[in-house]
Amino acid sequence: AFVNINVFENPLVDAGPDKTINAGSTVQLSPVYSNDITKWLWTPSSGLNCNDCPVPFAKPNTTTTYIIKVQNNGGCSAMDNVTIFTTCTSENIFIPNTFSPNGDGVNDIFYPQGTGINRIRGIKIFNRWGQVVFEKSNFYANDPSSGWNGLVGGKAVTPDVFVYIIEIICDNNDVVSQKGNIALIK
Repeated sequence: AFVNINVFENPLVDAGPDKTINAGSTVQLSPVYSNDITKWLWTPSSGLNCNDCPVPFAKPNTTTTYIIKVQNNGGCSAMDNVTIFTTCTSENIFIPNTFSPNGDGVNDIFYPQGTGINRIRGIKIFNRWGQVVFEKSNFYANDPSSGWNGLVGGKAVTPDVFVYIIEIICDNNDVVSQKGNIALIK
């Protein structure tokens, strides 16, 4: 009697090079596989658009190491990993340099905006004499209701240039400080 035995080779997988992205950005992973792969499993699945596809997109909030486990028809498996480092810089943040609180519904509020931002630790706005005209702590970015409407003590200020200091906490827990000028125009 004879018995046929099928011998499967171990599959090959290279998860690709580690990558660095700005917090809030998306990157496509670039793994390389042998042709016999029939199953893929990425872990952790958080931040991935799929965990059982060959080439997922990743949008992690913090630096994350993704592990890919592959399998062929013979049940043989292989693993590799790739790390996506997240950074947060001034590129994540948009702070306008002018605003016009004139009630026309366009650019009436000064507020920090951006991607990959968890919250604003604090914002202070000073007039030319160093007096605080607006201050707020612990609020979310991209929220006009948390911004400055150009009023001080309930009264509209005259057009001028003001100085701001903002501390931003990013999704990856980095803290970014921004300083600059904002022109209030009518």
